[in-house]
Amino acid sequence: MKLETCTRILLLLVALSIPGCASTGSDLNSDMIRNTFGSYGVEVLSHSDGGRVSSLYSNENGHKVSRTYAVVEYSGETRQAYAREHGLIVAGGSIGATFRDAGWSIRKQHLFIGELDVPEAYATIGNSMQIGLPRTLATHQYLFIIEKNERSFNYATITEIHHPDYLSAADLRNLYGEILFDDSNRDSIHDFIGPPIEK
Repeated sequence: MKLETCTRILLLLVALSIPGCASTGSDLNSDMIRNTFGSYGVEVLSHSDGGRVSSLYSNENGHKVSRTYAVVEYSGETRQAYAREHGLIVAGGSIGATFRDAGWSIRKQHLFIGELDVPEAYATIGNSMQIGLPRTLATHQYLFIIEKNERSFNYATITEIHHPDYLSAADLRNLYGEILFDDSNRDSIHDFIGPPIEK
């Protein structure tokens, strides 16, 4: 791994030994994007039984500008306890807001907070954010955990790549109170979200 990449990733802590933060709902992307830019929507770019890729966007002069590019990997078979909510999400609903509105508590177990180089090949990210690539962008990966009636489920692993006008790595650190990084020898965006989406 290049020295520059190591510096960008800001290796300070090993994430797996740090407990997740409980969410009151105030740190959901849907709320933060709406509060920051005045509007919010979610567009599902691809979907399979195992997960989805979506753009969490704001409307700017009639155009959708992705503020967060989110790659979601569902955690195994859907449980009956949250099957209704999962159905709404599969239909295009916002993940955090759907669970919160159904009375679930949300916890994020952070796996990575830092920056990743996004190469030109990831054109879907650049096009949806309306920015040029390559670019170094703030990235947050976490296990999305839902809790209700003394039951807890790992719903998904979510990797979020943020628009530079929305969140930086420093913003994420201020929001969650820590810098984390992953100790699994992953050193590129491909290792986190796989190959680019082909259109």
